[in-house]
Amino acid sequence: MIIPTHNRSTVVARAIDSVLDGVPATEFEVIVVDDASTDATQALLTATYADDHRVMRLATPVNLGPAAARNLGLGAATGEWILFLDSDDTLLPDALACGLQAFRCVPAMQYLSLEGEAWSADRRMDMRQIVRALNPGWRTPAFRPRALTRTLIDAPAGCARGRLVLESGDLFPAILHGDLFWLSGLIMRRAAALRAGPFNVRYRNLEDWDFTARLCRCGIGGYLDHVGFRREIGRSDQLSHAGNRYRRAIMHERIIEDLRVRDDATRSMAPRLLVRARAAADYCLGCRLLERHHPRLARAFFWRALRAAYKPLRTLAWLAGGVQLGELVHGLRIRARTQ
Repeated sequence: MIIPTHNRSTVVARAIDSVLDGVPATEFEVIVVDDASTDATQALLTATYADDHRVMRLATPVNLGPAAARNLGLGAATGEWILFLDSDDTLLPDALACGLQAFRCVPAMQYLSLEGEAWSADRRMDMRQIVRALNPGWRTPAFRPRALTRTLIDAPAGCARGRLVLESGDLFPAILHGDLFWLSGLIMRRAAALRAGPFNVRYRNLEDWDFTARLCRCGIGGYLDHVGFRREIGRSDQLSHAGNRYRRAIMHERIIEDLRVRDDATRSMAPRLLVRARAAADYCLGCRLLERHHPRLARAFFWRALRAAYKPLRTLAWLAGGVQLGELVHGLRIRARTQ
């Protein structure tokens, strides 16, 4: 278990204790990486966990960002399984037991996403099924549920639910079009995490999408419809998982380009998948640039999407008429689908 933290002295102990209280001591290690906190985080970790052999405390000399902190923790990990937990999240008691049961039932899986829930500290907001509801990759046409294998597995002893539904298969085509996971609910084989490569330290937002896209190249993965983690939302010190739409569009372009460069070196991916994903990223970034009143920049991305025959009618509408005509065509197509 790797828990990166920065200036979270009020909540980091809650995250650590959720692991210590919920998993047998012989089955895990907790690696807490303090990314140069300036509050009482380091003092709290020392006072509370200095004598606990289950907790390894690491620290960076300067603030390096979440990607570097996770890389430091991953480099120190020795166990077979890796799970990152954000320091303002909590792991639920039967999360690892249910996850490992799924791996036993489908040994070929390299990673597994548990479902999660979110709540605000004032209890005014409560959200269920946040993995499938809030990550856009599950809603892209590239995600094909029928291509996944559904398996009913027996829940481990102590779990309130009798049987759990596991979906497993190749998730790479879907994650090319949008992220699929929260890191806090993602269990992965250490070997797969190392093959995926380190988090990109240039990214301070959506670096998890970049990492999990590479992870999905490492073999089949799974999704378990069982709530294994809880997020606290609405905190002022949280980075948005999604960021704004313009930032997400830029990150989509970067992720696809990085994967294309890797594929040029290894020839390990289907070229059609990357071409289609690149066209989708071009189209999306073109739309965001138009929204920001940069039509000349937008045209270059729309032309590239059009050459790949991606949404040709809508792309031509954006090129010919800008925002007004593009939105008109988009609205007509949505109306046609709903009637």
